[in-house]
Amino acid sequence: MSQSAFIIVILALIGGALRVSTPFMFVALGECLTEKSGRVNLGLEGTLVLGAMSGYAISYHSGSPWLGVLGAGCAGSVLGAMHGYICKLPRVKW
Repeated sequence: MSQSAFIIVILALIGGALRVSTPFMFVALGECLTEKSGRVNLGLEGTLVLGAMSGYAISYHSGSPWLGVLGAGCAGSVLGAMHGYICKLPRVKW
């Protein structure tokens, strides 16, 4: 393999890693903000995946990408509100 092809492969690998890891960096940033409030939410990756799947499904069936974005945000908000409500119940430590 020539040196230019090796550089192209390395750049493609780094670009792919950044593209795939960006949503998880946002999740980590959100968890940092959540931990400042005194709560720990270990299910944020699941919230991310559910929001992505519901956003895709809504966008696919409605034909509107903006409606999919709204649906993904609503799905994430519902799971976040559910976590907040469960955490305030008595005998729930976190």
